[in-house]
Amino acid sequence: MKAKIITFMVGFLTMGVFYGLLLYFFGNEASAEQILNQALFFGFVWGLAEVFVFPWVRKRFGRQDKTS
Repeated sequence: MKAKIITFMVGFLTMGVFYGLLLYFFGNEASAEQILNQALFFGFVWGLAEVFVFPWVRKRFGRQDKTS
């Protein structure tokens, strides 16, 4: 459980900050409040995906040993 919380927080912070910086430097004429809200939402969704979706995808479609 502790590992999932840490994974969520790392995904939330890193991807939220990265997305916010991308919006700030390359985005349209959005206000700072809009950029912050979008970055927080993106970081939250990415953190949830890191905890719940990506492990399932890695398990399901990961490297499969093929014996011939």
